[in-house]
Amino acid sequence: MEGSIDCYFNKLLEGMERNNLASRHRRRQLVKFLSDVIDNSAKVEIVDEIEICERIVRAALRYHNISMTENYSICILGKFHNVLYIAAKLCYDWQVNNNELVINILNDIFYCEKSFERIFIGAILGTRVTHFLSGWKSDFENKEENIKALVYFLDHAIQARLEFYCLSLSSTRRFIDVPMESYGQVVPLHVAVQNASPDILQIMLRYGASIKDDRFIPAPIEVLLARINEYNEEVTCPQQLLICLKLLLRTIPTIIIKIPNHLTDSNNIQNISIYKQYPNLALRKLLPPERLGSVPPELKHLCRCRIRQCLSDNWALPHGIKLLQIPKLLQDYLDLLTD
Repeated sequence: MEGSIDCYFNKLLEGMERNNLASRHRRRQLVKFLSDVIDNSAKVEIVDEIEICERIVRAALRYHNISMTENYSICILGKFHNVLYIAAKLCYDWQVNNNELVINILNDIFYCEKSFERIFIGAILGTRVTHFLSGWKSDFENKEENIKALVYFLDHAIQARLEFYCLSLSSTRRFIDVPMESYGQVVPLHVAVQNASPDILQIMLRYGASIKDDRFIPAPIEVLLARINEYNEEVTCPQQLLICLKLLLRTIPTIIIKIPNHLTDSNNIQNISIYKQYPNLALRKLLPPERLGSVPPELKHLCRCRIRQCLSDNWALPHGIKLLQIPKLLQDYLDLLTD
């Protein structure tokens, strides 16, 4: 059966032009057609639909890998690469739980693109903006479905403890922290902060997205504070930015502002007080004194930060929180759902 699926899949794509799957409409048509094949084949063979779906996904992965092998391990893009997103959409639509299969899709996407921005950006910016920024339209219907799909892939990446070597950073990163090449090599959390998207920001923070600075790229909290500082008492700060600030402050013991020390080596970084960098924010009381350093952070909050770090180190965010034998109220507090 596996071989016949391969032959069927290959013949199906042979008649397509190379750029046929560049269009979201064409990709959706193919996903719809393959979903009908899955449904009908399962009825005829009396086989579980998920098993048929997995066979087709494996055929798509083989099609991609064979095309690369014939081109000296270099992806020739076009339909030969876009089949990976057909496979990803089928896995999500049919909620395939085969972790190894889903991870193979993510590994192949990263091998060719060195990024997962096509999975992340629809959840952060929605389905319309992405087309103007990167020329790519998300395969998922709307922002809500994009977010659900991102969570689906996050869960699989965490289950497999998946990490990727990012050449631009010379370091290994988790799936959620892989930089987005078309967006200035910043991590997805930065884009969510810049776009003031509290819904996806909260999800990414719950899943343990890094809140640290990256060399000379400011930390997300610094990016957000710089944006809020642009507003004053006469020009009201958008509520979305303030909600993002509230969420980020749940993950930070004390706000630390880092700037280059030009008096010494250009690579040297110094910490300065937020009162010095953003005096207006301190005067407007947009930040609690416990996060400014003027008052010690609450013990409860410090415990939250430490426990979350331990859970993150063990790949247990956010689902590991529910395994802790503590009251539901404290579980929600650890999971960044409450202050």
